[in-house]
Amino acid sequence: MKVIIAGGGSGGHVAPLLAVAEELRARKQDINLTYVGSKGGIEEKLIPQADIKTLSIHSGKFRRYYRSMILNILNPTTFLKNLFDFINFIRGIFDAFKILKAEDPDMVFLKGGYVSLPIGLACRIKRYPYFIHESDIISGLSNRILAKKARRIFVSYPLENFPEMNRERLIYSGNPLRRGLLLGDKKEAYKTFDFDRKLKTILILGGSQGARKINEVFSQKLENYLEKYQVIHLSGDLDYDWLEYKSRTYNHLERYRLFSFLTNELKDAYSISDLIISRAGNNALTEIAAMKKPAIIIPLESSAGDHQLANAKAYSREGAAYVMLQSHLTPEKLFRQADKLLEDPDELGYLSEKIHSFYKEDAAKIIAEHLINYYKREQRERVRDERAAGEKGR
Repeated sequence: MKVIIAGGGSGGHVAPLLAVAEELRARKQDINLTYVGSKGGIEEKLIPQADIKTLSIHSGKFRRYYRSMILNILNPTTFLKNLFDFINFIRGIFDAFKILKAEDPDMVFLKGGYVSLPIGLACRIKRYPYFIHESDIISGLSNRILAKKARRIFVSYPLENFPEMNRERLIYSGNPLRRGLLLGDKKEAYKTFDFDRKLKTILILGGSQGARKINEVFSQKLENYLEKYQVIHLSGDLDYDWLEYKSRTYNHLERYRLFSFLTNELKDAYSISDLIISRAGNNALTEIAAMKKPAIIIPLESSAGDHQLANAKAYSREGAAYVMLQSHLTPEKLFRQADKLLEDPDELGYLSEKIHSFYKEDAAKIIAEHLINYYKREQRERVRDERAAGEKGR
């Protein structure tokens, strides 16, 4: 069974692919997996640890900084970036043709995002079967294009949230999560981060690419947080240097741990966190829900589709998390909300139970089973066709 998994550019695309790959390997020993991602993406940090053959293609995203298409075209900077990325997108399709010819997969599993689109379109042209997964309530542009010919569309939320998609091909799988993330050890975590067991811990998640607004707002009140709490801060690569420099003069610096990104230690960071402040990418939300962690969610408000805002509203409607809009966010408001929650154990317990209801623990299993069953059906049909051809020949 030869499978290509493809996607990248952010941890939210890569981590679910690795979860599905892990489940496929556990269920089928004779499987040949190939990962296709982008050059220079976060996948270059994550994939080597999973021991999967890795290939790269050119790719480019369509920047929609303005809600008006005309403004996107007329803005010189945006136009030039989109033009350059469009050229890379075309190159990516030809890269994908070469990969499909060389690997000749039985199927392709795509996570969405701009890395998936070139290989998905190449699959459509060359008639390779492909499956897609949509993490968010509002589908991304790539998945909206690819959904038309996908064999199955796996989604992270109940089917009624996707009225625009073909109901017959939709499968409510949930968002795949790697098993290892659930194995955090509190005892080891306190040693790893050299933290005091008596103090509560805040975990800041900005996503694999960071969250500039959250980093700026949180850092302005960092000393206030450190007077009472411990902090593990995942800043992303772009903001790490200035945050590290700014924090040098703070009191209680022994209570602050700053990282650009965590891989193996992330499970331990989750295990000792009492409150999480995070963006509303669905991968982060899935991890938080799986860990039963109370959260303050600050969705990215984007002209490209507001998918994080839609995710956050789904959690907020059920009382599963506190949502603070970035446009109204101030250092004082964020500190007051975090401090209020951490001083209220009953509310923390309530949030913990409510958010856990969003976690669908068998997501990777559901997807892996569908892919394997599709392969088995294709094999049986191939055998029947060969037998029929043989009998006809006689």
